[in-house]
Amino acid sequence: MLAAVILGTLIAAPADLGAPTPDASAAVPKPLGPTGNWKLVFSDDFNGKSVNRKKWTDRSSSQSDHGRGNKKNKQLEWNRHSNCSVSKGVLTQTAKRTNIKSPSGVKYKWTSCLLTSTPSFSFQYGYIEIRSKLPAKRGFWPSFWTWQTPSNNRWTETDVYEFFSDNPKALYVAQQSGRAAGCTVKNHKFNPSKAFHVYGADIKPTGTVFYVDGKQVCSTLSTSTGPTNIVISNFVYSKRPPSPKAKGKHHVDYVRAWQR
Repeated sequence: MLAAVILGTLIAAPADLGAPTPDASAAVPKPLGPTGNWKLVFSDDFNGKSVNRKKWTDRSSSQSDHGRGNKKNKQLEWNRHSNCSVSKGVLTQTAKRTNIKSPSGVKYKWTSCLLTSTPSFSFQYGYIEIRSKLPAKRGFWPSFWTWQTPSNNRWTETDVYEFFSDNPKALYVAQQSGRAAGCTVKNHKFNPSKAFHVYGADIKPTGTVFYVDGKQVCSTLSTSTGPTNIVISNFVYSKRPPSPKAKGKHHVDYVRAWQR
């Protein structure tokens, strides 16, 4: 997740108290938002006892320090696998105060966990969706996004959401690839840290459309410029750092991807 200026047109987000409950009886889950014929190509409901390492790895080329840290991007944390846990069908990424030194000698005072679908799943176009509950305490920066595959040397990134926990009234969605464009979604009537909600992005050759709880909240003509992997992260934001005793928890019910 690289900090960038976000431009675009705001569309009102839904005003409910929680995301619609997905149809658990459906043999194959369908997207909550875009209609049409879709094929489920990636899915994790986190029903095991730990992170499925066949689907996820805990390093990303977006992190300049050994794939786990990136202080130049206003991040305070060192990401490590042990800060991710799975219980009762929910993945939890916990950011917390921990003193640690990276192999490159950089000192960090916070740790968290990042997961990426590298190399198990990559795509350029399709619809990706997450059902999640975001941190409540100040200073945390959870995100659901895509990042260029190791073989793709072009900056290619879609931000399904960025959330800064000190400001629960704003969600940031953006297509960063090519000519960056996106929206600041401010009209939602819910606090993303109080309940689970569904967030998605339909990445098409003609543009990118963003959804919250099945309702369109942003549309841009910008689109992906190459193959990407899915990323789930919970950074610690250096511009508004948490209190030393705070813990930020990013809860994820599921992650899914479809293609036409």
